[in-house]
Amino acid sequence: MKTLYVLRHGQAVPEGEGSDRERALTARGQKEVGLSARHLSEQARPPSLILASSATRARQTAELCRSGLPGPPQLVLLDSLYLAEPSSYLAALATRAEPHAAALLVGHNPGLEALIYVLTDRSEHLATASLVEIALPIAAWGQLSDVGHGFGRLVNAFRA
Repeated sequence: MKTLYVLRHGQAVPEGEGSDRERALTARGQKEVGLSARHLSEQARPPSLILASSATRARQTAELCRSGLPGPPQLVLLDSLYLAEPSSYLAALATRAEPHAAALLVGHNPGLEALIYVLTDRSEHLATASLVEIALPIAAWGQLSDVGHGFGRLVNAFRA
């Protein structure tokens, strides 16, 4: 059994203040992420790996989470997760998440909402800094390419 946490980045400065990729978290976004990070740190199986989009707002979100988790977890920033589709998130997990029992994905909508739907067959709205926990009945992350739609179970949804 693997545990996947999915976290949308915190609130970012409005578009138009630099490139979209470089938009940073606002003070409110930092506070939101702090609440989600605290919730994540209280879980029985916190992540030992964080895979995050390399966009500034996602990187800052991942770094804030990482600082409050035991370990701290390994952090990998990936350009391929910037505004990614579910297939990119699944590929990143399949190729980078072993041997971790629990992993955290930090990224963007609408891809994260679509990923949750693919994994759980449930629609879940992700406001900024929303955190979802999914139980995956697999022994290895590489099995993600072999499983069908909706095989995971949405365990918990937290909104900051």
